[in-house]
Amino acid sequence: MKILFPYLARWRSANRSRYHQLLTHLCEFGHQVHVLTAPPMALNDISANDLITDDALPQGLTISELEAPQALRSFWRMPVRRSKLLKKGLVSITSLNQIRRFVDKEQIDVLLLYNLPQAPLLHLVDCHTHFDLADDLVAMMEVELGVIAKMGMMTAANVVQNHMLANAATVTVASSVLEEQIDRRVLMLPNGADIGELDQVDDSAWREQRNGPTVGFVGAFEYWVNFELVLKTAQRLPHVTFLLVGGGRRLADIKRMIADLDLDNVVLTGAKPYREAMSYVAGMDVCLLPFTKDAVSDGSCPLKLFEYAALRKPIVSTFTREVARIGQGWISFADDEADFAAAIESLLADHRAATHAGEAGRAMVEQLYNWQNLTRQFEELLVKRTVPSFELAHARRSVLEALNSNL
Repeated sequence: MKILFPYLARWRSANRSRYHQLLTHLCEFGHQVHVLTAPPMALNDISANDLITDDALPQGLTISELEAPQALRSFWRMPVRRSKLLKKGLVSITSLNQIRRFVDKEQIDVLLLYNLPQAPLLHLVDCHTHFDLADDLVAMMEVELGVIAKMGMMTAANVVQNHMLANAATVTVASSVLEEQIDRRVLMLPNGADIGELDQVDDSAWREQRNGPTVGFVGAFEYWVNFELVLKTAQRLPHVTFLLVGGGRRLADIKRMIADLDLDNVVLTGAKPYREAMSYVAGMDVCLLPFTKDAVSDGSCPLKLFEYAALRKPIVSTFTREVARIGQGWISFADDEADFAAAIESLLADHRAATHAGEAGRAMVEQLYNWQNLTRQFEELLVKRTVPSFELAHARRSVLEALNSNL
């Protein structure tokens, strides 16, 4: 099977997305994957810039770049505020013909789409079209747009998303919250972790640097992460090191907040390659999921949840709908700095409880949320071109309920 994935980001960035995992594993299963990445863009987005230069691509995976006129390339390299949606939209529009030609030339079997500007491709290509809804794209657009730009745009975004859901040959969604909002048959395909890779990470580099307890976060420094909560919690726990791994558009704001609060127990590493970032996580005693309270977070199935769990880390999270469904009984939930601090201190003080939470999370990943298993489900969907039986969803719910009941 030949799969084409137009990616509106850089494949070799610090961001190891669900698409990296699914497509890499499909290659390992013997399929051929072509990725067309976006040209370099002047964005502080963690996924917009190359970071990894020495990675070996798996057999069957090819990477090339989406075409663009020179004038647009010049604009993309200009650091313009609130230009992320515009720049990525222009990438999609200017590459439509290139993608259509690529499908014909390479005899592509499946075109994988994941973003709203890609909607015209549903009607331009002669192959199977698949739409993956990994986040609430309309809710994300509402946050990204300025007040004036929102006028009329949100209605249009709803129309486009519904059009893609209705007209793609097959659809996957990353969370049950998103699945509940869709009036068609879809495959709920959550995120997961690569157990084999994560079992190889080493925590020694961080442990040799620091004594005492470490709690932390890894991921994109973006608007859906409540860093105000994290830093106020750090202020309450001066004896604990807060290790924040990643980068993004909020990094400069976070540095200012750290200075304003005069925090000397917060460490920022910047964006790191995946294996190095996970090595930092391996050195943490407690891991954080500090999301904002909104539709974007409620519908999210965060990758880092399963990476933390695969590394047997106890987790403290704000209450969001999908994380609460998955983490019932083994994730600690809190929504303000007092409760967040109390949950962290409780796990640091009670080794048995922390170990139990870590082992429960690991069991979830081993049985349900691992990329080997998830990619097999995705492969079945694409090969058969029909959504697998609802028995799959029922079996997943049964396993989840059984695991939660045994905690």
